[in-house]
Amino acid sequence: MKSLIKLIRNRLLSGLARQEDIRNLYHQIAGLQQIQNGMDGRAVLRPMRGWAISPDALAWVMASVQEHDKPIVVEFGSGQSTIALAAALKHQGGSLISVEHDSDYLAVIQKQIAGCGLSGVVQFVAAPLIKGADDILSYDVALIPDRDVSIVLIDGPPITIAGPRTRLVPLRWALTRLVRGGSVFLDDSNRPSEQACLRDLKFEFPRLEILERPAEKGLVELRLE
Repeated sequence: MKSLIKLIRNRLLSGLARQEDIRNLYHQIAGLQQIQNGMDGRAVLRPMRGWAISPDALAWVMASVQEHDKPIVVEFGSGQSTIALAAALKHQGGSLISVEHDSDYLAVIQKQIAGCGLSGVVQFVAAPLIKGADDILSYDVALIPDRDVSIVLIDGPPITIAGPRTRLVPLRWALTRLVRGGSVFLDDSNRPSEQACLRDLKFEFPRLEILERPAEKGLVELRLE
């Protein structure tokens, strides 16, 4: 590990740093942190970034969660964010509803949640992708408990499967159920597909406030003024 850090430091100082060196350093440091978590009896997260939510984006969401008393949080797209959010909500007396379309992947996250002792915090919703009245393929939101929510994280469905407008469905669901002072976070907001969704939402919700949050793949926080 020391030799790897020395190699990358030398490349940085010489101006020859390669993207793969920086990515490797990130994964080594992140891996060491998760090993330490496991040794201390805390939750261990699988690798993040790539198609998963990036740590800088999730940090924005978790900071917002802390601003609410016993918050009800909904996430669209289960994953390592489920573990992190559930662990935080356990301390705050809150709860998490995790919506996922892939039943096999959902089962993997359920086992991880159970192994971390967090099953009592999370309600999983297996919501297959269906076409609605507007011909958008997205989650069957009718399966989600209809309740007011504090924070919503939208990191699904994947546009490679469901198409570029797929996240309009969970976005609309979330904005019509936010408590006063609540927020909706949209991951991957740098992509043209998400930008198009935001333009549609601005037309549908004139009081919509869109706040850019610095994150690797783009993140916006949506609030209703």
